[in-house]
Amino acid sequence: MNTLVRALRTSGLPSLLAALLLLVFVTGAVAQIDRGQRFSGKGECQRCHEDMPQFEMRHKHDPFSEEDCKACHKPHGMVGVLRLKESGSALCLTCHEAVKLGLQANHVHAPAAQGKCLDCHDPHATGEKMLLRSEGAQLCWTCHDADGFQRKHLHEPLEKGCFSCHVVHGGDFEGLLVSPQAELCANCHKTDSRNFKRAHFDYPLENKNCAECHTPHSSNDKNLMALSMHDPAQEGDCEACHNGPEDEFPFALSGEANALCLDCHDREELAPEGSHDPVAEGACLDCHSPHGSDFANLMNRLPSRICLDCHGDIVDELNLVSRHEPANHDCTLCHTAHGLSESALIIGDRRELCLGCHEDQVAEQSMNLVHSPFEDGDCLDCHRPHGSSFENLVGEHRFDLCASCHDEAEDWLRDGSAHTPIKSGDCNGCHSPHASNIQGLLKAEQNTLCLDCHVEQLEGPDSHVHSPFEERECTSCHLPHSSKEKGLLTEAMPGLCESCHDPLGPGAHAPAAQGDCMACHLPHHGKLAGLLPDRPDRLCFICHADIKENMAKSIAHDPAAEGECLLCHQPHESEHPTLLTESMPAVCLDCHDGDDRDFKSLHLNLAGEKLDCRKCHDAHASPRPKLVHELAHDPFSEGDCVACHPEADREGGAR
Repeated sequence: MNTLVRALRTSGLPSLLAALLLLVFVTGAVAQIDRGQRFSGKGECQRCHEDMPQFEMRHKHDPFSEEDCKACHKPHGMVGVLRLKESGSALCLTCHEAVKLGLQANHVHAPAAQGKCLDCHDPHATGEKMLLRSEGAQLCWTCHDADGFQRKHLHEPLEKGCFSCHVVHGGDFEGLLVSPQAELCANCHKTDSRNFKRAHFDYPLENKNCAECHTPHSSNDKNLMALSMHDPAQEGDCEACHNGPEDEFPFALSGEANALCLDCHDREELAPEGSHDPVAEGACLDCHSPHGSDFANLMNRLPSRICLDCHGDIVDELNLVSRHEPANHDCTLCHTAHGLSESALIIGDRRELCLGCHEDQVAEQSMNLVHSPFEDGDCLDCHRPHGSSFENLVGEHRFDLCASCHDEAEDWLRDGSAHTPIKSGDCNGCHSPHASNIQGLLKAEQNTLCLDCHVEQLEGPDSHVHSPFEERECTSCHLPHSSKEKGLLTEAMPGLCESCHDPLGPGAHAPAAQGDCMACHLPHHGKLAGLLPDRPDRLCFICHADIKENMAKSIAHDPAAEGECLLCHQPHESEHPTLLTESMPAVCLDCHDGDDRDFKSLHLNLAGEKLDCRKCHDAHASPRPKLVHELAHDPFSEGDCVACHPEADREGGAR
């Protein structure tokens, strides 16, 4: 501040200006320090974030409760995004120990293993204990299908909550169980009781896997039997496959495992020659559970998982951008596991199989024009059955796919101008891939289709519209796919324009002669007559800038000054030099009276029709009066016409 005082005492504007700048700098710095103080201690964040609903919630995260925002957040960041000190679970683990949470156990809950703590917990506060985002079961159902927990008969522990049997983050037992499965069940079910033994046909089931026959959460059966049960297990006929309960080895099979299946199931019916390899090899238990399952047909796990354990190549396809939903969830919607390998285990006719789900395509079969691959019925000519790197499961880039049949497509890319959908491979931007009622398999009438993309052409309203555009005949001038001419024109200008407009002769305006009609005209519509993009004078001056420059510093000819170029010139062609509307001097005499006495007195007493005005006058502008050329012969400049034209004196012409 002492510097400021000294500057004010010093005379002169530069010093005063320096002092003022210093004042701005000093006060700005103070203000910045004030603003920064909001992050200097606890409790200051709430001044701005007082509207956070979590402040009113019952269960608060300790740092949030203590208003220690900087425990997790950095003080600076983008608006609306205050940066965290660490990302993902790394931040949480700065306070919460991974070992105590079970994150290093043999089995870890998927969200916890992936570091997605916030999938289940709110970082600030909630109405639920442990900062859960919602009530326990509801939270679990955001990932786990609720149907499996809401059938007619519920397992009693489920009514007390998921954590009756499961740990939250990680544990040493499969399924995140709190203890080994048999031990956990035995906590409630007394396996040595007479009732238990009678219900299980006197087989000693201590330490056995109850889930082989029972579903652990809910069932439509009062005994919580699995949804799909093997008939012998359901009927208590365990000895159909096992030794009796009194045998030394009661659970031993009475025969070879897979051979036992054929005692009941007819081999010729289930495994004819050429069957799926596991079926042909009799590996029944590779896919099926021998007792019960929560999946149809006794599948021992999710059907798609069973298939993908062998078909690893399909796993790669299902990780691509476009995935077939049945392949992603249930292979048996399209394939039968006991089918023939030569038909890829497909259920029935391939075409009918696809149309069974794709109902829109069923209706397309009756349209006037049907794309031949679709009509021939082999969907896989264009699509992949499982997954693809391209949308809608097409087998390759759309352009390459279409070009595999449409040979001319390669030529379109080599042309000088290709339609944007062609360049981007978006053939379906204009064409329906399966069928259409419009020629060319178009999605809409051709010219309506053009305007779906070229909406800027509909902006207006303009009072002057080119007739082909007004009648929506886009293809009168444009080709749909490609052209050797710019703008997809059907032919080069002026030939294209001359297909409707009379051809121009040898005295054509330079842009027209060069085929550049659009140098002066708009192709579709405009506000000015003749589809001009601007007033004629301004349009002319784009090329004739020298005339405009001369007019600005000289005396301008009235028509030129008023922008009436077309008063003297033709816009397209003329048989007269410089596109004049008439021969010289007739064009001048339309305005100037060449027989007037005053006119003659200035022009050697000659009538206007005998003169060539351009020899003495500039048609557009001149710094000299009467538009006389700026550079002139000395006698002419001095008005001494007789020096060269002696007859002028005899004829009484003025000097």
